[in-house]
Amino acid sequence: MRRSWIRRRALAFTLVELLVVIAIIGVLVALLLPAVQTAREASRRTACANNIKQLALGMQMHHDTFLRLPTGGDANSGVRYVIGWPYHIFPFVEQKPLHDQIDGLTSNAILTVMPWRLLAAPHLGDSPMYTSSITIFRCPSSELGKKSPDAWNTATPDINALNQAALHYRANGGSATADLLQGSQSRHAWWCKSGVVFPRSAVRFADITDGTTNTLLLGETSSAFGRALFSRSWGSIQPWTWGYYNYPAQANPPDESLGWLMIDHKVITYPIGYTGSFFTNETPFTSTHPSGVNMALVDGSTRFMTKNTPLAVLQAMATRGYGETFVDP
Repeated sequence: MRRSWIRRRALAFTLVELLVVIAIIGVLVALLLPAVQTAREASRRTACANNIKQLALGMQMHHDTFLRLPTGGDANSGVRYVIGWPYHIFPFVEQKPLHDQIDGLTSNAILTVMPWRLLAAPHLGDSPMYTSSITIFRCPSSELGKKSPDAWNTATPDINALNQAALHYRANGGSATADLLQGSQSRHAWWCKSGVVFPRSAVRFADITDGTTNTLLLGETSSAFGRALFSRSWGSIQPWTWGYYNYPAQANPPDESLGWLMIDHKVITYPIGYTGSFFTNETPFTSTHPSGVNMALVDGSTRFMTKNTPLAVLQAMATRGYGETFVDP
């Protein structure tokens, strides 16, 4: 009997030994978890960079086809909250069926349908066309997820922006330091012509005299960290269903001095990661990546630009033909 008890005792753990083992496992998990999280974020950041790369290539193919980059606002849209540049590159980023679906809604659909604003046909703001996530429009690191929780949250029942698919990238509308037009409709309607995608733009590569390798095309705007959701009204991070608003069409004849709303393209006014107050057309580049954002240049290349990038450098990269000199970040 005694030998049997000794053998059983040799194979058992005391409470102290069990607690030591648990403590060791806890320490190992604590050591490994940050490494796992870092690896996951690196993977998500790479996926985000790939998204913006594909969008840049889509922009380039649009240029190859139509001999200009997509416009930031068509003067023929009238007084409407219409879709912008994402629609124009759908055929070049494997989204032609969606492009054709929109085209089939009504005559001249891209200048008349307003899914951001209305639920009724032909706008269909609650259709899966607009609520289903598009992978290349969404940064996987973003705390905002697949929808648009930072979008307009008014009680107006016909506005379904909160439930529409995310757009975490904004085109370069130019720098606040060059060709800034002070729209008289309101301070929110100040717009710009110095970038590559802006209201009534038709920019060719040949027009980018600063060089396509030195000029911004797209930047990441994927996070609202540091401010309350919807704290910037129309300047918050809206879904891809709203590209611009045409104030000039409110006058007869149209009056360009009234200004435009630049929703899926922006005037570069603040540094990367800025979380303070800003007007509608000046939404800054932001992300949940630890130190900066993914950006694409007009030549199709991508880079990660840190929050330490001087605003003067960012704005110099935002203009297409002003000959600024800067140290490449």
